[in-house]
Amino acid sequence: MSRRAPARAARALTLAFVLGPGALVATGCGRGLSPRVDDPAASVVAEPAPSVAAAQAPRAAAPAGPGYTVMDLPAIQRAVHGRGRPVLVHFWASWCGPCLEELPLVDRFARDMKARGIDVLSLSLDDAERAGAHVVEVLANRAPNLTRNVVRVADTDAFINSIDPRWEGSIPAVFAYDEKGQLRDRLIGEASRRDLDNLVSRVSGSGRK
Repeated sequence: MSRRAPARAARALTLAFVLGPGALVATGCGRGLSPRVDDPAASVVAEPAPSVAAAQAPRAAAPAGPGYTVMDLPAIQRAVHGRGRPVLVHFWASWCGPCLEELPLVDRFARDMKARGIDVLSLSLDDAERAGAHVVEVLANRAPNLTRNVVRVADTDAFINSIDPRWEGSIPAVFAYDEKGQLRDRLIGEASRRDLDNLVSRVSGSGRK
């Protein structure tokens, strides 16, 4: 486990206490893989933290309910690697205000990118058992073009480090992978359409040296 993981958690919690709920709404939802400090009813719940090796043990993605799929870290990695085309991985949650505001924009972006051969893999960080059906409802109303997946996390820090060691867990977040499955860039926090288009240009052949 990264030595920086506890520091990341401390910074995220400190941000919540110092800046308060209003600041979190303005800049993002803090550490997305844990309930927000200002939202005790958040749908993501703490899970036991096994070793990094256990967190990355292969487990097949399985339907958790009508209309959505649960994906763990190995399933996400398989979805990103070996496609032969760029993939953007989008993390959000139904309890994250900025995420909900951004969904229609990301939805239109995903629709447009599909025509260009670029996939957008959308992943909710809600708890599947408690909020899976709600995730489906939110996407049906706000973002019908986005994939209906809910993330299963066994070890929060191992998950964050595996996605991107520079990520502190804040959402919304988009990670851009090239056609070889290599992470090329990321957007943390609310993004504009220009931000997303620029991200694609950096991960596609036209944007790389």
